[in-house]
Amino acid sequence: MTGLLTWAYVVATGSVLDPLYTALGWVMALLYSFIPSYGIAIILLTVVVRLVLYPLTVKQTKSMQAMQRLQPEIKRLQAKYKNDRTKLNEEMMRFYKENKVNPLSGCLPLILQLPLFIVLYRLIHDLTATVITGAVVVGAFTTGGGVPPTVTFQKVVISDGTIKNNKLSDSVTADVLGPDGKVVGELKGTVTDNVVHGKTKNDPAPVVDPKTDKQIGTIQGAQIGVGEGGAQVHANPKHIPKDSQLAKDLEKTPGKMDWLGMDLAKRPSQGQGAELIGMYLLVALTVVTGYYQQRQMTARTPASAQNQQMQMMGRIFPLFFGFISLQVPAGVVLYFVVSNLWQIGQQAIIFRQQDAADAAAKAGGGKGGGGGTTVGKDAKVIEAKSATSTETKPAAPPKGQSGNPQGSSKGGSNPSNRSRRRRRRRKGR
Repeated sequence: MTGLLTWAYVVATGSVLDPLYTALGWVMALLYSFIPSYGIAIILLTVVVRLVLYPLTVKQTKSMQAMQRLQPEIKRLQAKYKNDRTKLNEEMMRFYKENKVNPLSGCLPLILQLPLFIVLYRLIHDLTATVITGAVVVGAFTTGGGVPPTVTFQKVVISDGTIKNNKLSDSVTADVLGPDGKVVGELKGTVTDNVVHGKTKNDPAPVVDPKTDKQIGTIQGAQIGVGEGGAQVHANPKHIPKDSQLAKDLEKTPGKMDWLGMDLAKRPSQGQGAELIGMYLLVALTVVTGYYQQRQMTARTPASAQNQQMQMMGRIFPLFFGFISLQVPAGVVLYFVVSNLWQIGQQAIIFRQQDAADAAAKAGGGKGGGGGTTVGKDAKVIEAKSATSTETKPAAPPKGQSGNPQGSSKGGSNPSNRSRRRRRRRKGR
């Protein structure tokens, strides 16, 4: 999962999404200027993003609800044309068109939110980017191979290094200069506890030809100076104005975003001590709110009309996002939680409005006023079917009479017919 997120970050780097990074970074810096809190700024940024997506998410919610209501008829069509895939597709398209439902409209907002997830992931990741400056190579070192015995160094670069307890560990590159001041090679080594070495701590650091990248010599005993006059960690936040209050505060704590005892720049799996409680609480809230959001949708649909695949996704997706939450910065997890809470509130409002519209349609239909909702239309269809069946069904014979309407013409139970028969018998005698 970490590799997947790294891939997504690399793909997003330097892409066409850069203007979006800058725009969201500017908005977050503006929000932070009003309330200087990293967590509050992320919460407000989430609200801004959800407001922008509001029309799409409303359409998604209504489309999903409509698809759930139509599930019984969809299942009937699937059973009827299960052996004719072409006919089934034709009938399904006709059915969607008649009911004015697009099955893809529920997926579109989710697809559009994926780039935003990548953007927020990279934005929060890059807000806490750091750089090590002032690094110099020091110490009593020896050279070997084609490297002159007396050398100096320039352009010392530490790649994404970390300094803990005045100990630097990372990779280092530097130009190696001969006694005449000309570049004779490039130092490419690894730093462990300030000491520069090769593949292992006992190997000398290699010096390569800058043009061919082939090793031409070695240097052993070199060190990187750390602290005053040497390597120091500095904040290097990206996508936000350099003169903003957010950038200035990030420079005070390079690589950190402290909020409520948590470092929002860390992944929950990297948490330590007491901050683990808050980080894992955010992960748990991501799962719980995600599950409730799905349950809120399916609870309005009868069990017989529910799509089994959607039910399964409703159970798996919250757990999937919980797993992702362990691998992304806690600031992104905070975005997940706020976004889920927003969706829950939004769905509650939509459902309340829908219920009010359905109730109004029923009341209007009972007074003959009609009503344009699905419920009103369904009621009319049922009434029409009832009327048709009443007209076509033969009237039941009155109680006590034969079911044959012509039975009376043949005699039977008619009193006058009985008296005639008695008179004929008497004449015959």
